[in-house]
Amino acid sequence: MTVAEIIMTMPAESRFVATARVTAASLAAELDFAVDRIEALQAGANELVSLLIEWADDHGGDRIELTYGASADSLSITARVLDPAGTRSAADGPEADAPEAEDPDADDPVGALDDLTRQILDAVVDEFDFGPGRGRIVKLRAAG
Repeated sequence: MTVAEIIMTMPAESRFVATARVTAASLAAELDFAVDRIEALQAGANELVSLLIEWADDHGGDRIELTYGASADSLSITARVLDPAGTRSAADGPEADAPEAEDPDADDPVGALDDLTRQILDAVVDEFDFGPGRGRIVKLRAAG
């Protein structure tokens, strides 16, 4: 059961990463997360948004939509890169009536989920999932 849901759209620029972290920390504090779990969630939010900013730069996205879902025992952040019009995900590809271009990065989620990034996410969040132009992290309120 979702206790609260916040949806926000922000420019796909690194100077706004702190906004994502602060929002995550505020919601986690409302759920009585322990301080160390809030700090870990902030690190996860930082990785999530930073990866999507890089993907947006490479694929023509200019905004990121973040959906924070708070339940009694967890907080999730689901994010996707939006096209310049903000009408669809930049990962959805070209419009149906436009000729489809081959995307060499189509199978490469967010462009660079390397070993170090995986290690960081494994250490700071309880679940994560990434795909082209999108990502999701989950942090449980108590250690599982």
